[in-house]
Amino acid sequence: KNSASAWASRAACRASHEGAAMALVLTSVVPSDLEISRSADLTPPRPKAAWDQRHDTIREGREADRYWHDRWTAGLLLALAVIDNAMCYAAFFTVNGVDSRMHNIVEMQLVLLPWLMPALMVFTCLGTASFASLVIIVECHGIPRFHTIMNVRIYLSALPCALICSIIFYYSEQTKWAPFTAIVTIMLSIFMWCLHMRFRWWHTMNTCGKILLDISGFLAFLVGFTFAILFIINRVDFITKSNEMSCPYAANVEMPVNVPILGKWFCAPWKRKEETLLVRQPEPGSSPKQLLCSDTFVGAFGASIEPHAFECPSGCLVQYPGLGLTGCGIYSTDSQVCIAAIHSGVLTDAGGTATVFGRLGLPRFERCSRYALTSEERQVANAGAVMLSVPSSGGSSAFQLPRGTRRLYVTPPTVLDSSGMRVPQAFHFNNLPHSQEYLWLKDWDVSSSSASGVRADRPWTRIEATVSARVAGMELHDEKMRLGRPEDQLALFTAAQSGQAQSTQCRLGEYGVICPGSGAAVVNLDFCQPAAQTCLA
Repeated sequence: KNSASAWASRAACRASHEGAAMALVLTSVVPSDLEISRSADLTPPRPKAAWDQRHDTIREGREADRYWHDRWTAGLLLALAVIDNAMCYAAFFTVNGVDSRMHNIVEMQLVLLPWLMPALMVFTCLGTASFASLVIIVECHGIPRFHTIMNVRIYLSALPCALICSIIFYYSEQTKWAPFTAIVTIMLSIFMWCLHMRFRWWHTMNTCGKILLDISGFLAFLVGFTFAILFIINRVDFITKSNEMSCPYAANVEMPVNVPILGKWFCAPWKRKEETLLVRQPEPGSSPKQLLCSDTFVGAFGASIEPHAFECPSGCLVQYPGLGLTGCGIYSTDSQVCIAAIHSGVLTDAGGTATVFGRLGLPRFERCSRYALTSEERQVANAGAVMLSVPSSGGSSAFQLPRGTRRLYVTPPTVLDSSGMRVPQAFHFNNLPHSQEYLWLKDWDVSSSSASGVRADRPWTRIEATVSARVAGMELHDEKMRLGRPEDQLALFTAAQSGQAQSTQCRLGEYGVICPGSGAAVVNLDFCQPAAQTCLA
């Protein structure tokens, strides 16, 4: 019993000592209310939960990387969009203005699509407007509509521009670089945009959207790749079938004009305010013919309507008897060439070298005084309707060179006036306003595909030009004619029986033979012939 009470007293004593020690520890660790109030300003903030994203440094680093990745991607996509928009502008300015050129098959076909260039400019400007809206809405106001605006740009600008440039490329093939470049850059821009949407927003799309996105990207890549391959290997005609028209492209800077009555080609621009003077050259390799002061044109060159270089001696005025010069700027063929050259103003009494041009005659040669010389007048025919025939002496068909042969002279036709009187030929020096030879392609109009004379396999026959001309004594006054050689054109100067006249619509005017309604017999506007490639830059 005593031992039990002793054990209890020892336990109580031990407990009292432990309680005192615990109280001392708590007193030293837990601050008092006063100490808490004094150190309230130094109390650290309450720690956040472990899942709070505001202080997740790993996630914040990923967010920063994603931000800069999106910025760089958006910059790349925007740069591609700006480039393809710039290429559309380049395509417009490269092709625009064909209505004033139209010197080859490509420009002619684009002329038949007058809406093409205005439509290209409208859709290109819409693309530029989308870039301006990106700056205002996204950058200035901070509204997150980048993807929306870029999607709208593709539908309202990029795709329409690609379609229009494809039409231009179809007709121009390798001849125009800008439409091809615009197509390729647009397809590349669309392909990259689809890739961006594929990897960035794939988790937000439904199945149909994903399929359409993949198809769009694949088609953009396929179209751009196909166009590039055809352009590189120069086989765009595999699609266009342009070789079936037998009208090769030529980089002409002016319209090729064939003059059948001379068998030669000339060049003239469209829609000028004044005529283009023709400069006919003598046969290559021919040297100037030495003439005497008394030599006449018919005696030196015969019945010719071609140009001839000649050289006159000095002192012809001293030898001139005062007779034998008939005409004023346009002279009869029995006139003395050197005296006529002085009277016309191309030579002086010191002599020299010049070129004389044969031509069809006039009903009346006028009298005038020039450079101390007075010419004579002569009535040789009646003005009005005339008939044309091949000379009875034979030779080539009038105003038509034999195929496969080369002739120095073209046999001119015989011109008979209304009374059957033969109209003699004449000559001039191509230096006076009323005798200068010229071409004037004043204007053109597009005819309906069902109009008379238009052929579906020859689209250039839809172009009807308004032409004035004077060449070798033949004149056209605002004549309507189609490009090429219409098969239903009235033929003039064709072979006939010896000495037999042919009834025509031609009449004898003041300065030459005028044939209304038969313009294609005088000049042909034709850029499809191999010889037409004489108007290159």
